[in-house]
Amino acid sequence: MLAEAVLLLGILGIFAFGAVKFLYRDVPVLQITIAVVEEEENPLTDLLLQYVQGMESVSEVCRFMIVSEEEAFSMLQEGKAAAVLLLPEGMVEGILDGSNAPVQVFFPEDAGLESALLKELTDAGVQMLRVAQAEIYAVYDTAKAYGALERLSALEMDIDRYNLAFALERLALFRMQEVSATGNLTILQYGVASGAVFFLLMLGMACYPVMQPYPEALRKQLVREGIGPGRQCLGKWFCGTCSMGMGALFFMLLLNVGLRAAGYGFRMPKAGLMQTGVGLLILLCASSFVFLVFQLAGNGTAAVLLLFFLSVVMQYLSGGFLPSVFLPETVQIIGRFVPTAYLIKAAGNLYAGGFSGETAWLLLFFTVIFGGVSYGIGRLRMMKEV
Repeated sequence: MLAEAVLLLGILGIFAFGAVKFLYRDVPVLQITIAVVEEEENPLTDLLLQYVQGMESVSEVCRFMIVSEEEAFSMLQEGKAAAVLLLPEGMVEGILDGSNAPVQVFFPEDAGLESALLKELTDAGVQMLRVAQAEIYAVYDTAKAYGALERLSALEMDIDRYNLAFALERLALFRMQEVSATGNLTILQYGVASGAVFFLLMLGMACYPVMQPYPEALRKQLVREGIGPGRQCLGKWFCGTCSMGMGALFFMLLLNVGLRAAGYGFRMPKAGLMQTGVGLLILLCASSFVFLVFQLAGNGTAAVLLLFFLSVVMQYLSGGFLPSVFLPETVQIIGRFVPTAYLIKAAGNLYAGGFSGETAWLLLFFTVIFGGVSYGIGRLRMMKEV
């Protein structure tokens, strides 16, 4: 029984490792293609474009393509370009002499994420240039009002130095805030929590011989002895819960010893009274679900296949294989009503050192529902046999 569950957990670990490597690989999230149209061939303009494209933050996301005007707008309509930059004649000279010939930027009507992001950055750049230009005019008027025009070049140089540091370092443009797809847990802790829940459900597959309904003749004999369907279900469920609990406890002890021997004992949650209570609540809810599936199935093969199918589907919906933030919005909404979502949340609380009362009540609610439905199925089966 334990070997089967360990094998399935190993397969899950392989998929989880591959998913984490895929999601957290060091590649840019977006690739923005920008079509550039030059009204005149100017070495200074080419130098400026090479400088901008060579910036690390730009080169990882943006790709500039110098094309003709007709080709540029064709790329914009076909969605091959996120924007078109139309560079006027004498653009660089205009920056140097203050004439500031405007650069026209064209976006598609049905702008996607790349175009929307680029538009926001462009608008921010325009506002920065307006502020910088206003500062130059303001310092000229200030120097003139106080008779300090001879220091105008030094004042303008200070303003330019400040603005360049502000723009190139980008320290004041962004506020760093670390967010995690797994909440307060690390990726490893979240993987251990979700893997433990999935392992517990897979361990239930091997407990079918213990939790399967009694044969019809034995059920009738037990009824004659005064043991009704309720007590029969309770006895089967209790035996299955003990089997799953002993298997899970043995596996956790084995895993803990292995991690401590390898020097990674800190990866496991601390053992305490609260952790014991949470673990018991998780075990009761999981065993009640497994017992319900076995009552619904007609034979051993169907029971094991049904439990495996339901466990995998629920684990996916609740974010057990991938964190919920990476799943479609519809899947996230459905996952809020799946019991495994609260089982994983409860298992994650073993690391946090606290436990949500809402999660506890929901797990108890699911346990009672699963137990009540199992009792109803057993009683209905008994009524048909009479």
